Amino acid sequence: MKKNRFGGRWATFFLAAGLFSTILISCKENSDDMVGQKTVSDVIRENPEFSILKELVIYTEGTDALKAQNATFFLPSDAAFNKAKITSASQITYMPKDSVRNFLNSHVLKGLVSYAELKPGKYDAVYKKFKLEVAKKDTSFTINGSEIARRNVNASNAMIQVVDSLFVKVK
Repeated sequence: MKKNRFGGRWATFFLAAGLFSTILISCKENSDDMVGQKTVSDVIRENPEFSILKELVIYTEGTDALKAQNATFFLPSDAAFNKAKITSASQITYMPKDSVRNFLNSHVLKGLVSYAELKPGKYDAVYKKFKLEVAKKDTSFTINGSEIARRNVNASNAMIQVVDSLFVKVK
């Protein structure tokens, strides 16, 4: 006697189709579930190469520039501070908070500028008394003589360029 397997095949087909559609429906992302891009403050706080900078930001109770939208940050890494013989934030935090805040703001340029969009010239930093001078050296750009060690780190509110030395001397 020949068995009829037609019903089992249809059941298997519908079971597989139902399982596949359930997987598709359950994988839809809700905008509330999505992880947003990190802000400049998040990048500084979570990256160990910015430990000195993190302490300075905490000391100044944050800076308005960190909350700015469409800004370009030329952030000095710990290696940049070490190059200036600054091994800990305590070598800077003895200064008044306003002076440290001005130091931080001297590393910020208004406007969102990627590395490819940099043009030689002088620009006003967020700290108005300070100028950022962009120069082209061979095939790369320098900012006040500092080389850009890491380019175009995106943040939700800004563009970050990591520099290899400080722009201003800390006294």
